[in-house]
Amino acid sequence: MANNDAGALADERRQLLHQLDVERNQLIRNVETCRIRDIERPFIGEWSLKDIVGHVATWEAEVVTAIRELREGQRPTLFDFEQAQIDRWNQDHVERKRDLNFWSILEQLRGGRARLVEELEALSDEDLASEGSTYRRLVHSVLDHDRDHWHEIAARLAGMAGARHTGPASVPEEAASTN
Repeated sequence: MANNDAGALADERRQLLHQLDVERNQLIRNVETCRIRDIERPFIGEWSLKDIVGHVATWEAEVVTAIRELREGQRPTLFDFEQAQIDRWNQDHVERKRDLNFWSILEQLRGGRARLVEELEALSDEDLASEGSTYRRLVHSVLDHDRDHWHEIAARLAGMAGARHTGPASVPEEAASTN
């Protein structure tokens, strides 16, 4: 690989990691801007703030698993996720976290990002950042998911009816898509 290519891939890697920080920080900032009463009661649709945070943390854990599976030479199970089941899957996983304390779920969100970054650190610049990389696609699915949810929270805080969607309809759809 030429030095220019290596440098471009290293720059792209830094950019991806920076974007992960930016989008997650904005999500957390928006969550922290909400009122305490919004933690447990419906905030966006039927979901409380706690539900939203748990949902984002759960999908990030799925992406971390997919990255591990890829590194082990396996096809990620996330790629075979049935889109028709997404609403049911989301609701089931939100229900599983309903009895947990909000602050522990927020810690799961933070811990999930740390695990994602650890997994990404184990990858070469070329594996992570090259055009068409499956790993890159997985990172973008996380970026877009964070962005969608912080936009929804921001719109709600601003008294707007909804937010514009910034990416594909779901993490599995984006992760499994081809560039």
